[in-house]
Amino acid sequence: MKTCPSLRATAAILFGLVLTTACADDVSVGGGSATASGTGGVTTDIDIGSTGEDACSNGVQDGDETDVDCGGSCELTCGSGQGCGGDDDCEDGTVCTSADVCGQDSGGNCEDGVQDGDETDVDCGGSCPDACGDGGGCDDNDDCVSGVCDEDVCQDPACDDGVHNGDETDVDCGGGTCEGCDDGEMCLEGTDCQSAVCEGETCSAPTCEDGTQNGDETDVDCGGSCPDGCEVDEGCTVNEDCLTGACDERAGLCVEPTCKDTKLGGDETDVDCGGSCGATCEGGEDCLVDGDCISDTCDPDSGTCADSCVDKEENQDETDVDCGGVCGATCETGEGCEDGGDCLSAVCDPVSNTCSAPTCTDGVENGSETDVDCGGACPACDDGLGCNDDDECISGVCDTDATNLCLATLSVTASPPCSDFDGAAVQLDAVAMDGTGAYTYSWSPIAGLDDPTSATPLASPSGFETYTVTVDDGVNQSSASVTVVNTQPFDLEDNCTLYTTQLLNASPVASISYNPAGTVACEAGNNDFGLHLCEGVVFQEANLQGTIGVQAGAGDNDWIGLVWNAQSNSQFYSLAWKREAQSAFGCNTPMGIVVKRVFAPDLGSVIGEDLYCPNSTTNSAILNLPGDTTIEGWVAGEDYEVSISYSDAAGGSEVIITRLSDSFEMANFLVADTTYPNGSFGSTTLSQEMACTGPLEAQCQPPM
Repeated sequence: MKTCPSLRATAAILFGLVLTTACADDVSVGGGSATASGTGGVTTDIDIGSTGEDACSNGVQDGDETDVDCGGSCELTCGSGQGCGGDDDCEDGTVCTSADVCGQDSGGNCEDGVQDGDETDVDCGGSCPDACGDGGGCDDNDDCVSGVCDEDVCQDPACDDGVHNGDETDVDCGGGTCEGCDDGEMCLEGTDCQSAVCEGETCSAPTCEDGTQNGDETDVDCGGSCPDGCEVDEGCTVNEDCLTGACDERAGLCVEPTCKDTKLGGDETDVDCGGSCGATCEGGEDCLVDGDCISDTCDPDSGTCADSCVDKEENQDETDVDCGGVCGATCETGEGCEDGGDCLSAVCDPVSNTCSAPTCTDGVENGSETDVDCGGACPACDDGLGCNDDDECISGVCDTDATNLCLATLSVTASPPCSDFDGAAVQLDAVAMDGTGAYTYSWSPIAGLDDPTSATPLASPSGFETYTVTVDDGVNQSSASVTVVNTQPFDLEDNCTLYTTQLLNASPVASISYNPAGTVACEAGNNDFGLHLCEGVVFQEANLQGTIGVQAGAGDNDWIGLVWNAQSNSQFYSLAWKREAQSAFGCNTPMGIVVKRVFAPDLGSVIGEDLYCPNSTTNSAILNLPGDTTIEGWVAGEDYEVSISYSDAAGGSEVIITRLSDSFEMANFLVADTTYPNGSFGSTTLSQEMACTGPLEAQCQPPM
């Protein structure tokens, strides 16, 4: 036999009504029975005499129970907090509340320790007589002791909540926490009031007779706006707060006046003078009698001391009649003085103790000068010094519109110092500073530039080129240069000059011939000194690579060489390479490479010792000897690649010499000298036929 799972509960609810069910087979319910067919609905009479008793003890809320096994048709009523449908469902002493749970009603159960009825928290709020404390639940301000309900929670009393709560004596004032109450607001004691006066539980306005320091009084009923000044040792902020007329502002107390307190007090006729302070009042200060005045003259009409600096007498501490001393720097040239502060010129001759006339070398701004020893009748002033017009400035520009100071002299920087050109135009950039600020730009040469009047032209030179920008501000000009290095070999023929001088006796003058492309220059004969200097380009922060050598079959064993960072044809770094040692120019010129810095005043002053001897001279400094470079001589028929890279960071020029026939590194050394940070490139020969230089290539060094 099968049992319908819901039949007992349904029967308990329907109390004997006819139930139609789809359960198959016979169903036994309590003491009655029901018969069901297996193929359709069956009308069944149900006897529930014992079924209700079983349902009220099965541990499940079913049937018409209002909570588990209680309420409804069950004999057991529900306890406080259990569900209910009416008061009959609840045990004695409780009722079915509006929340459909058994509990105390709102009228008389605010002490049951349970939140029920319309209470907003346990036994408080709603219709309960007690409001809820801080942190309790609430629906509105009336539910809270503090009178402040925010987000359904009672808040702590605060001095800015707009409610009279906590220990406040009035709304947001008084008590032990909030600021004092205004006049007319409630109080319990003086500390509840801003005026510190509480009368009849009401704050009163300050008066100068209320026995309390309030309002702007500096002490009790004195100072500030009160008519009475304060006694000595009573509080004050200014002299007027004190009966003595003297307030020690640092201590904030009234004190007895003195003649050095910078206050008017006692019987002084003016601040710290007159009366008991004696004849100490200066011209224009108040006095009563002549004895109050330094000048011993009190004008009875004005009641002030006469000015001693106009009385045509030398008195007080004047250094001459009506000048110097208290009269200030008013003494003219030749009048007495003690120091420069007595003189119009600010210069007192310590020997004669008389004022000196202004000069342009006295270290003082005086006379017509616009700054110390410059401007006016003196030489023009440096940048940043005073001026009245442009002529008074070395820069030629005086800022008469604002500061009356000489503006800094115009200057310009150009960048990048070195640019590699491989067919794509490179941008040059000139930045002018100082001067008048009205700048015009002019680049030269103009060949290869898209706009030679722009501060930022694009450069596409046909070969190696040094561009110079000149900036004009209408008063001064300033120039700077940059170099654009073409990736093609350097045109030695079109960009270099041959300089010659006699270092030997009766030798022919040097001569140069070029290959068809102009990239290789050769000295054909056994001639005197030749400097082939390419001044058209100034190399800076660049790597130079040049080929030097003596053609096969050449005779003699003399010098070939290079120069770089040339400032002129008599100031440069010189690398001289000798094939064999030889006694010449008063020294033993060694085999190998000698490096020197040459600094002769002109090419005519250069002698053989300056270039080739292994020692310093009047016109040269020895930098590297063969022991530092190479002791090997050059070999005819061999070509050598010389790489020279100068940078301040490296501390000079890095030189590498490689024999091209077998890539053998002949030398690798540093020329540790930074005297010439940039300049031109060139080659030298002396008494050596068939010596050639070129081709020369260059590349900008990457920034450090």
